[in-house]
Amino acid sequence: MIRTLIAAAALIALGSSASAFDNTACKAFLTGTWDMSVATEMGGRPGRIATRAIYAADGDFSATVQIEPQGLAPETQTLAGTWDAAPGPSTDSCNASVATGGRDQKDTILIVLDANTVRSEDGATARRVPAIGVRSASVTP
Repeated sequence: MIRTLIAAAALIALGSSASAFDNTACKAFLTGTWDMSVATEMGGRPGRIATRAIYAADGDFSATVQIEPQGLAPETQTLAGTWDAAPGPSTDSCNASVATGGRDQKDTILIVLDANTVRSEDGATARRVPAIGVRSASVTP
């Protein structure tokens, strides 16, 4: 279950306003660094999984995943692999995929909320990490 959550976090951990978004450029749009944090249950305990994922223009992917079960020591994992993106089923979406460590490819649909925010089908939100010296255009958390 945690591996599935980590893979999902990596995908999410994958925005111009959504109304001006051109989903034919999904790969260019998603290229960059993205942060995501989700509350989850781990072995009957509440917890959190925080991910910082880097999606390179050449299709390389890397991520640091912090697994934080309440009351236990956090665990950090790193992932590496490949990724790709294509237009999604609606004009405000992208089909994204990640393959890590020889595992099966995981696919998801990402909805573009604004220039710096995407949401997965299950409601998890990822935010773009601005490049050093660049301020984020989005003001919503």
